[in-house]
Amino acid sequence: GTITQATLTKQLKQLEQDGLINRKVYAQIPPKVEYSLTDIGKKFKSVLNELENWGADYIDYLKESDRKDLVRQ
Repeated sequence: GTITQATLTKQLKQLEQDGLINRKVYAQIPPKVEYSLTDIGKKFKSVLNELENWGADYIDYLKESDRKDLVRQ
């Protein structure tokens, strides 16, 4: 999918305010900004991995059940 620059900027600012990412600005031309996960942000990766696993299991469940209409191809 696509995301607008404004939406991306808003989300990155929120993640930074929440302490999940670090933002480093380099004084150069053209401007350069790098983002990295904070220690607490890195710990959230395991949560996302588990959600991904659950999602895959749920898709398999839907494919095997009468709810095939809910599975997007």
